[in-house]
Parts: sequence; structure tokens; C-alpha cells
Amino acid sequence: FSVHVLLLKDSIVSEKLSEYKIPYTIARSKFYKKFYKYLGHSEAGYIRWYQILKFFKLAITWLLSNRIYARKELDQFEPDIIHLNSSVLTDWLKPSSKKGKVIIHVQEPFRRGRLDFLYYLLRYQIKQYADHIIAISKDNAKRIDIPQKTTVVYNFTKIHHHLSPSDINFERHRKILYLGGAASIKGFYTLVNALGFIDDNILILFAGHYPPNTAKSGFRKHLPWNKKLQKALITMRNSSNAIEVGLIEDTGSIIIDCDLLVSPFRIEHFSRPIIEAFACKKAVIGTDVEGMDEIIDHNINGLIIKKNNPRELADAINFLSKNHEIASTFGEKGYIKATMHFSEKNTKQIVRIYEKLCKKK
Repeated sequence: FSVHVLLLKDSIVSEKLSEYKIPYTIARSKFYKKFYKYLGHSEAGYIRWYQILKFFKLAITWLLSNRIYARKELDQFEPDIIHLNSSVLTDWLKPSSKKGKVIIHVQEPFRRGRLDFLYYLLRYQIKQYADHIIAISKDNAKRIDIPQKTTVVYNFTKIHHHLSPSDINFERHRKILYLGGAASIKGFYTLVNALGFIDDNILILFAGHYPPNTAKSGFRKHLPWNKKLQKALITMRNSSNAIEVGLIEDTGSIIIDCDLLVSPFRIEHFSRPIIEAFACKKAVIGTDVEGMDEIIDHNINGLIIKKNNPRELADAINFLSKNHEIASTFGEKGYIKATMHFSEKNTKQIVRIYEKLCKKK
């Protein structure tokens, strides 16, 4: 296949594409550079009833992209297949369908409320204009509920071969890794609140983006969620059990260097750090959000605990830190699962979908 990537916004992605010599184009229109906002409808980022102004802004940019600007950007290409790499790109479905076969890659757990007209509107766009849907989990596929067009292809990671058994050094601290930054949905507050229950010989490595302690100026510093964030950051930075690692690029190396990975999500999500930990033979702890049991087999390759429960999270961390043999067995079982379900072999499924769509053209 001859691949060309259209980036709607310039970012670090362009550097990676250049590094791997993949041709790309950045959207020419100022609309995408300055005004465009993604209309997401996932459990992590749906529009709430009181955000009516935000909804109208997103709706306007969605309509402008759908009716005018997406078509203009696509006019410079003659593709056989257009692969929309996220379900936030529903505005591109109709204009793309006029240029070639369309795949939409559902990488977020679609939200479906009781009276959720936006769900039905966006689902209609997918059902009407997508030739094929790729969902990264069975849970995501079930939420879209268009089985006749959907294939589940799990996200994958690099499998680390020839890993040597980790030496047990009981003199050093156990190192527990959290990859998620200060994001509430990823369980940051739960982990911070668990610090008070963590054993003294355990260090929690907080990786990801964490803003400075200083609150924003003006009225924003008085907002409840800003105060909550500032309090959590201070607690993390003052704890003897916590190390702020910050942003990292090579997740494989830091995972290999740790004893355990925690992913205490409080909403539904396919946790990539867990499959990366499996690929490094590390035990994991996740929460009982929908779809997590697709990744973690409780008491086989990791532990699933209740979400938003700092004490239970701390107890699970303490338990696996003390019981190295159990953690090691979990890591071995996780590695087997990663090689079976989350390896680069999954690209072959994508290739088969491409080939099938090309035959239909």
C-alpha cells in the first residue's frame, strides 16, 4: 500500500512521520489550524447538559468541516481508502465517502446515555457512510452496535523478547509505575489519595504531564476543580513514597525498570499502559470499569480492584510488592496474553480489511 497521511493540525506526529519517511500533508485551511475543534462523544469527553455554549461551538465547526472544509482538503488526493483514525472524526465520514472506501477507527469508548440524541446522530453518520469500522476492543464495538460492519482489532505494542529474569533485591524499594499524568479519568486522584496507605519501602513513579503547583491567576484559581488539583499536586510532591518522573518518550525502558504498573481508571477506557506492561512481563493493577476484564484476567495476570477506592488500590500495591513470586507469575501470564492478542501481528488484520475493501471498489 502507498500511504499518505493528512494531519489536521501540526504536532509532534509530523516529526515521527518524517523520522519514518512517511509522506504527509498538513491541512491547508486556516479553519483547521485556528478554529476547528474535535467533536468527541466518549465516556472521557462527552458534552454535558450545562455546556450548551460549548456544544454550539463544536456543532458549528463540525458542520463547517462536514459541508465545506473536509471536501476541500480531500480534493488534493485520489485515495482508494480513507482511514479515519478516531471516532472524533465523524464530520469527515460523508465527504470521505465520495472519494473512496472509508474506515473509521473507534479508539474511544462511545458514550450512550438514556436520552442521548448526539449518540444516535453520530452513530447514524458511522452506519451510513463508513464502509468498515475497526474497534480496538469488544467493549468499544458493542457501544457502536453496528456488528455487520465492525471488526475488533486490539491495539498492539512492541513485544520485548529476550527479557532476563528480574533479580530480587529486597534491599531496594519496590518501584510502581503510573502512566497517566494529572488526568482525573486515569485515576490520578485515587492514586494520590492512596499514598497515605502505601508501605514505606514502595515508591510510586508518577509519569506524564503535571502542571506547576501555582494556580492560575484570576477567578480560575478559586474554581473547585483547580483547588482539588493543586491540593493533589502538593500531596504528591510532598510524599516520601512518590517520585514525579514527568513526560517520557521511551515507556518500554521505564516499565522494564519497575516492578509493577497501575492503571486506576475511573471511567471506561482501553488502557494501553497495561498491554505495554504485559509485553515487558510486568504484573498490573486495573479497576473494574467496563472492558477492563478484556485486558486483565483477574488473579491470573493482574488484579482488578474497585474504581475510586484509594485504600483498595494501596492494599493491592502492597500485596504484590510483598509477594514477588505472585507478581512474577502474573507478569509471565500477561506476557503470554500480549504475544497472543496485543502484538504487531495485529497489523495483518488491518491489511486484510484493506484488501477486502480494495476488491469491492
